Amino acid sequence: MLRLNAALSPLTPDDLVTHYREGKCLVLEGAADKFAELISPLDIERRLNDGCNASVFPQTIKDGTRRASVDANCTWSPASLKKSDFILELEAGHSFMLANASQVTQALSQLCDELELLFEEDQVHADVHLYVSTDERGNSYDAHRDLPQHKLLLQVCGTANWEIYEPKQELPANVIAIPADQHDDTLTLVSSFALKQGHLLYMPPGVFHRVKSVEGARISVSIPFYSMPDANKMDRRHIPFASFFENAERATKAAPSKG
Repeated sequence: MLRLNAALSPLTPDDLVTHYREGKCLVLEGAADKFAELISPLDIERRLNDGCNASVFPQTIKDGTRRASVDANCTWSPASLKKSDFILELEAGHSFMLANASQVTQALSQLCDELELLFEEDQVHADVHLYVSTDERGNSYDAHRDLPQHKLLLQVCGTANWEIYEPKQELPANVIAIPADQHDDTLTLVSSFALKQGHLLYMPPGVFHRVKSVEGARISVSIPFYSMPDANKMDRRHIPFASFFENAERATKAAPSKG
């Protein structure tokens, strides 16, 4: 579990299991370059520009929620990212979220595979959600809670200023998000902290939270995971296509010429 060990250092995977079982949040500080190998802005750029080859499109965060700008029923494709609108939203400083990102890089794939292996007994399945802001104008959701998933958050670039809340009274299970104008009446702030570059956060299900603000260009890797006994395990094995191609080229050049 090289990736997971490195992410959790100086703690161990067993420490994460303890917090998972006890339902306790964990904030772990780390060096600024701790997660530099997980993903880069160029990796995200490549994924964004493969705009018609996705089952889930990047979703811009605006007015406390998120939405995707998509052209439907395109020639050759049922849907495609509306890039002109997306670029305008980036220029306006909006953040975006990109789900189904566990195979964007080999490092993210390995990390998810190792996390699933750690909780193999519970048959958990993981995904990667990328939260990205290009500057301090980056925005976020209203205060909300995630159910039923646990979350592991790794701050790759920049800083995200977090707030953790408790409800003032028990809320119905179907109440997931609290609009900004109802925060004071519904929630009590219990913790606020800066998740800086190289820091890690583990959060159990059901914790009300929000990112109040960001500092600088921000890339946050959010890994939701929970038990799904009947689901198939995602095959994230890396396809070494370049090696196949280069080997074929070498074999062709080495073959004796005919005639």
